[in-house]
Amino acid sequence: MLAAGTVAAPASAATPTTAPDTGITVEGRYNMAGAGCHGSDDATDCLSWKVHIPSAIAPWQKPTVTIEADSVPGQWTWTCPSPDRVAGTSTFYAQGGEGAPETKWGDSGLGTSDQLHYNDFGDSAGEVEAVTCTPEHLSLTYKPKFTILWNRSSSFDLDLGATAVSPGTDARSYSFTPTIATSTSSLVLRPTATAQKPAASTPHTTVTTEAVKVDGAARDAGRFTMKAKNDSTTPLSDFTISASRSKGQAQVTALTCDLTAFGGEVVSAKGPAENLKVSSGKAKVPEGKEVTCQVDLTGVVGRNTITAGVTTGDQTFSSDYTD
Repeated sequence: MLAAGTVAAPASAATPTTAPDTGITVEGRYNMAGAGCHGSDDATDCLSWKVHIPSAIAPWQKPTVTIEADSVPGQWTWTCPSPDRVAGTSTFYAQGGEGAPETKWGDSGLGTSDQLHYNDFGDSAGEVEAVTCTPEHLSLTYKPKFTILWNRSSSFDLDLGATAVSPGTDARSYSFTPTIATSTSSLVLRPTATAQKPAASTPHTTVTTEAVKVDGAARDAGRFTMKAKNDSTTPLSDFTISASRSKGQAQVTALTCDLTAFGGEVVSAKGPAENLKVSSGKAKVPEGKEVTCQVDLTGVVGRNTITAGVTTGDQTFSSDYTD
């Protein structure tokens, strides 16, 4: 679950003032279960603290951003694969053209000297200058290179990996208060973020996708499977499964899900269309069980992204498939 934090007043201010809007923000996320935990297939007890660094903090410069943060005893600890690496990723986003939205250009790990390469030539958009990681404390210095794009905005997301301590089955809140300093400002920032862990009975589904090769298929055809795992202790029922184009020209020609193992039927929708969806009917999916669906595509030319999702109540859980 996500919760965003904003930059608070400068820690070193002689008199309380409101810090200018640097654009640096922090967010917290608790991963209920399934894939998606700092590059691992196991998300059990997984926390992520994201620090968002926009190019507006130092346009056309190469600043350094230093993050210092203690873990919170009894709440969570830092996840350190080694003393000079914290679990997680750095992700670089940039505009494809002036006025266009920012899209992902590349990512890398968060170990000392890790470089984020954003093109086939191995050019670097940012790098980790130094990391010291223990379960109790993290010190990380990152150098974004905002000089590579002169007339377009860009940003970095540093997703810092942590592990929840004895989370239990009830709802719980976790907090993160780093100290952030940049080489281009005398301000020392102390933003605060929280991550909300839902109760184990709260609906939650992990959605994954995987390409399927079809022999003899047309050149512009594609197929993938989507799997939806019920992470909640409550059976998943009254849900909708969808496949929607979010980028490119591809269309969805068919969405088929076999729900017979869960008291339902084989349900399908036919296109071609930008999005298709099917309803669960009488199906009830127990905790830990997985629904499998097949998605067929046409018009797969260039880069295309299809978002596969499961909606239950007012919540949608999704994963992107790129072809």
